[in-house]
Amino acid sequence: MKVAFTTLGCRTNQHDTAEMQVLLEQEGFSIVNSSETADIYVVNTCTVTARSDYSSRLAVKKSLAINENAMVVFTGCYAQLNSDEAAQMDGLDLVLGNADKLKIADLLKTKLQNDQFLKKPGPAEISMSDIHAKRVFRTLPVTQFQGRSKAFIKVQTGCDEKCSFCTVVRARGSSASDTRENVLNNVRQSIDAGYKEITLTGINLGTWGMDFPSKETFSSLVRGIANLNGDFRVRLSSINPMEIDDTLIELITQHEKICPHLHIPLQSGDSEILSKMRRNYNAEQYENVVRRAAERIAPLGLGADVIVGFPGESEENFERTRKLIDELPFTYLHVFSYSPRSGTEAFDCRNDVKNSLKKERNGILNDLAKEKADRFRKSFIGKKVTVLIEDRKHAEGIFKGHSEHYVPVRVPTEDSLQNQLAPVLIKEVNEDEVIGYPKP
Repeated sequence: MKVAFTTLGCRTNQHDTAEMQVLLEQEGFSIVNSSETADIYVVNTCTVTARSDYSSRLAVKKSLAINENAMVVFTGCYAQLNSDEAAQMDGLDLVLGNADKLKIADLLKTKLQNDQFLKKPGPAEISMSDIHAKRVFRTLPVTQFQGRSKAFIKVQTGCDEKCSFCTVVRARGSSASDTRENVLNNVRQSIDAGYKEITLTGINLGTWGMDFPSKETFSSLVRGIANLNGDFRVRLSSINPMEIDDTLIELITQHEKICPHLHIPLQSGDSEILSKMRRNYNAEQYENVVRRAAERIAPLGLGADVIVGFPGESEENFERTRKLIDELPFTYLHVFSYSPRSGTEAFDCRNDVKNSLKKERNGILNDLAKEKADRFRKSFIGKKVTVLIEDRKHAEGIFKGHSEHYVPVRVPTEDSLQNQLAPVLIKEVNEDEVIGYPKP
């Protein structure tokens, strides 16, 4: 039977999807592209914003438009937090909680054996375990990330922070780390499978090892991975500012296998708003971390998440955010308009900001981000970077990829360089593209 996946949201979800695909293939299921006709469609959802919710529901409709008789499985954070609501959606057959994702092969195999693949009227079946129950966290070795040139290795899940706007704790449970041995084994298998970029991911990545009886540091794990033999590089996904210590910064500067790229969520550049968000840092602390990193890692690819329009955000609050972003060496931003999430502390906050004002502030920061990105990209003209040549672009012989600094690059090259780390000379930067040519 053919199974197609649609994955929304974070890189942790990408790894979760890959794990489910491994389990299904072991049971004889065939994995196909989400645009193809399949017997089963799995939607691995996100619920970080209202738009994420919409995209998750839309994915169900798109799947059924391809095959209206297909079984549809709804999993991920939306499914975890809104299982009863999801079960009422037209066309859904199974709602699968985050703690139950690795049961997917057994559940589908049982349905197949019991002839239960025929669509039935009424609510979908729900398989939902307690996400907060004590658990042993172990990830599966994954050697195939469908349609991707990068391997996503989940080293940690869950979060113990209590941000007032965030549903992660309810959707993913408390923080839990995979063992060093298992992580290194998973990375080793991905390298042996030919992956040239290993992206370390987690819900609160920098807290890896803090839940062990004898606490270990995330820096020590990164060092262990970077010291493995092979032609590959390591990229860190989003990591909170208070988890970035001098040891990690020095490690990035010293080890050529670790990408000089950090994504450090900001959310707001105003300490008053950060306090209302229940973030564990203020604007000054965030600035100090970024400046320390940028001084030592040069050039540094630096990204951040920012929320505009949090309840009570005044013009003065927003201006402090804009000013801080303007002053710090960001190379890209992910800007979100605040979206109230049911069950969070901020959901019942008054002084909501008008949608029109959220849109205006969103535009201001995106314009600023574009200026910064353009300036950073132009700084590489005439310089050599290392690009992971990924999937083909629209034109024949034109491939896309990312440099070690997370700069997107278009590379005219031969098929033989696909999925390889290639030295590339940056020749041109226009409004939409960075163009580079392979160096002999």
